[in-house]
Amino acid sequence: MEKNNNINPDSMIPMYKQIVNLLNEKIEKGELKPGDKLPSEAELMQAYSVSRITIRSAISELEEDGLVIRSRGKGTFIASKKAMYSADDTVGFTHSCQQEGKQATTKVVDVSWIYPTMSDTQYLDIEEDTTILCTKRLRFVDDVPTMIETNHYGKGFSFLEGEDLNQSLYDILQKHKITLGKSIRTLEVVYANAQEASLLNIKKGEALLLFTDKHQDEKGKPLFVSKQVYCTERLKFYL
Repeated sequence: MEKNNNINPDSMIPMYKQIVNLLNEKIEKGELKPGDKLPSEAELMQAYSVSRITIRSAISELEEDGLVIRSRGKGTFIASKKAMYSADDTVGFTHSCQQEGKQATTKVVDVSWIYPTMSDTQYLDIEEDTTILCTKRLRFVDDVPTMIETNHYGKGFSFLEGEDLNQSLYDILQKHKITLGKSIRTLEVVYANAQEASLLNIKKGEALLLFTDKHQDEKGKPLFVSKQVYCTERLKFYL
């Protein structure tokens, strides 16, 4: 990185903030594009003639503002602009992202048969000793991990084992003549456990937004329970 002489140590603006402003200007001008890797701390220290703590303070502020993403063991990268995601659960993640010109992709983390939770037995009207299908998928927006979806299905969903769950679940259900009706939705703040932190490339304990949707069909029959944890630094929601 070329040496930069625009840092004024005598300015009333802290030096780390001056670096934030300069890097932000490079992002706005397109000199630093989404996905570009930031120079190392040592390179930035040399370029701006400042201390390591100043560089770390600048990068921390850029991260808090959602302008960069730190990836453990890989470095710090320029973030894509936050995707706008509809909180309307009848739209679906894939189609909501498409409406905003974003590409949604999926990685299947796990497909297994499990015993239901107490809440599952009550909502899905199943016995405690009956196993149910559970799917866990990691959802990406423009190749950035953004959401983890865990679904617990009621009776009649074993066909999903034969489907490509990397595709839109809404499209798969429609193919099988299943149309979603109303759902019961709750929203709460949770904190990333070790697996969630690893999948989303964030720190353990970081705040996430949890949507829990209890889905019904058009006639009000319970279908499945979906839990989605979102990395809010990478998404904006609209109602």
